[in-house]
Amino acid sequence: MMRERQQKIVEHVSKVGIASYSELAQLFGVSPFTIRRDVEYLAHSRLLARIKGGAQRIETPSRFIEAQLPNRMQINLREKEQIAEYALSFIRSGDSVFLDGSSTILCLARALAGVNLNITVVTNSVLIALELSQASNIRIIGLGGVFDPETFSFVGFETGAQTDSFYIDKAFLSCTGFIANQGTFDNAAFNRAAKRLNAQRANKVFLLIDSGKFGRRGLNHILKTDEIDVLITDKHPSQDCLEALEKIGVDKQVAAK
Repeated sequence: MMRERQQKIVEHVSKVGIASYSELAQLFGVSPFTIRRDVEYLAHSRLLARIKGGAQRIETPSRFIEAQLPNRMQINLREKEQIAEYALSFIRSGDSVFLDGSSTILCLARALAGVNLNITVVTNSVLIALELSQASNIRIIGLGGVFDPETFSFVGFETGAQTDSFYIDKAFLSCTGFIANQGTFDNAAFNRAAKRLNAQRANKVFLLIDSGKFGRRGLNHILKTDEIDVLITDKHPSQDCLEALEKIGVDKQVAAK
């Protein structure tokens, strides 16, 4: 109910441009306090802007991006943002990084856009390129291939093959599911080449996943666990998972709240 109301608030503000708290409260049949809380959350998610007495539509790359991935972005959004902020601490000026087209890594791109790091970003994601487009300190290298309208990314073997001439410092990836003694899984078959080949060209591979992805499989196996250097999540996984990660040598990091 709350998610549905918030989505409708975004749709209404996008349509009218500006809406007051009292107008929104009357429209959705809730208290002004509830509307203020909704607007605060939506503003934090960059879906609209808070103004005195109400909310305003924003016209930025982030606004366009949210329109493309409304459902995926809303799933465990707070956890994804928490993980992304933590992962940001592993990136240094001068780094070259690969960012895949997942919603978790899109949160990382947003965090990167707000800091002053002189880096090179290699990505196959149109949305991530847009998110970073206004950051003058970030050089963006876009990988081509077959366009996937579901993820707004370029995919296929051609996408991964373009990295043959690249040596990437750090690759930041996410996935559909992760099993500690097997590795990462994705449902999108065409994403396999881009993720695998970019991971192989990176000096260090970071896997960013919320705790809901532990123990889940997808249609396609992407990376073995021993190909991952650092795993960043929002909660401690099960003891069995912890023991498997320790045995394999993966550095497990839990993002502090």
